Amino acid sequence: MSPRVVVLGGGPAGDVAALRAAQLGADTVLIERAELGGTCLNWGCIPTKSLLAGADLLRRIRNAADYGISVPQPAIDFPRMMERKEEVVVKMRNGVAAACKRHKVRVMQEHGVVDGDAVVAGGERLPYDHLVVCVGTEPSGLPGIDMEHPLVVTSNGILRLERIPEHLLVIGGGVVGCEFASLFVALGSRVTVVEVLPQVLTGVDSRIVTQFRRIVEKEGIVFHTGRKVTSIDYRDESLTAHLDDEAAVDCDLVLVSVGRRAQTRGIGLEDAGVVIDERDHVQVDDMLRTANPKIWGAGDCIGGLQLAHLASAEAARAVENALGHNAMPMDRTVVPSCIYTHPEIAMVGLNTETAKEAGIEVRTGQARFLGNGKALGEGETDGIAQLYADAATGRLIGATVMGVHAVEVVSEVSVAMSDGLTMDDLGAVIHPHPTVSEVIMDAAEQGEGVAPYLS
Repeated sequence: MSPRVVVLGGGPAGDVAALRAAQLGADTVLIERAELGGTCLNWGCIPTKSLLAGADLLRRIRNAADYGISVPQPAIDFPRMMERKEEVVVKMRNGVAAACKRHKVRVMQEHGVVDGDAVVAGGERLPYDHLVVCVGTEPSGLPGIDMEHPLVVTSNGILRLERIPEHLLVIGGGVVGCEFASLFVALGSRVTVVEVLPQVLTGVDSRIVTQFRRIVEKEGIVFHTGRKVTSIDYRDESLTAHLDDEAAVDCDLVLVSVGRRAQTRGIGLEDAGVVIDERDHVQVDDMLRTANPKIWGAGDCIGGLQLAHLASAEAARAVENALGHNAMPMDRTVVPSCIYTHPEIAMVGLNTETAKEAGIEVRTGQARFLGNGKALGEGETDGIAQLYADAATGRLIGATVMGVHAVEVVSEVSVAMSDGLTMDDLGAVIHPHPTVSEVIMDAAEQGEGVAPYLS
């Protein structure tokens, strides 16, 4: 008899868990209360990148004269941008559904509740040999702010706007907040970002963030770091936010982007013996097993980096461990992270600051996009690539790349780190010319003191 696997949650973790279980011969049921694809596909990665692609195209059109192309001032059809975003989402969602059908995964669009050794959904009791919990997260509100006011939205609500705000106030300068700031400043909004911490994009190399701020401030984004919103005056058509330094910001939309909360409460997990911490994260061991040996966890709901690609990797590993296929602990040593602002930022592993905290002496190699022929040709010269190696061994331990196509070129550093390459090894790899990826080779050679143009 085939093992019975039930998966709770149909996002990038749940989808992969169900499909991998089916590949390994399990009788698989995937339960998703909303839409397949979860937050990433419906409310996060995919729709936002569709909109950001439009913003990047708009920037290029506005600069067309620099390329010798004369075009009239572009008009923004915001409803069409939002419509196209939905078309992309539906196409991706249909792809997930087709994959489930192809692998004979039973999909139930129901609210699932754990009841002993079964999950109850749609009035049906579904026994399991293994349950994989991938219920994801939802945007957090902010105490003291009226989250029900029509001019106050989270990252979900902002994807349902009908018009471009004249002045957008973003509370929270993390990845989500900065991505939406980058989007709407390109669309013509005035944008103000308030971040309670001393640095926006916490966790990114502080020197990169300093350069990033200089670039986007020229576009018009205003930052208030080390500040918080103490109160808001609410009106029908506008708002006034008061900061703790007595500054006031008038706006017509507030985006609250202060993190996300796992959706693990009230679905029977605690009664099944699963431990849930104070942040609502499911507690798992290195094998991704919960305190109940038949229940496993993966994705954002178990805490750590909230990244779709990590969620998918965890889900596949959890299922393989559950079914005894090449079982091994989850390895999170090399997990790239991407920020889709303009310019893009991508990073993997450690940087100078986190390496210092870990007691590692670092050797850095860097190359600026200004010297890259492909970036020059594309008119995207703002940026820098930094590689970090263990000074004692030369082995690569991380990278931070800011600039055009950064989210693409960082993957080669991930591969290099996974294979244990040194900075010298990576610099010796012949890169095609002209490509943006050459900044990685140049940075590695510069770190070794052998870059023809930089050393």
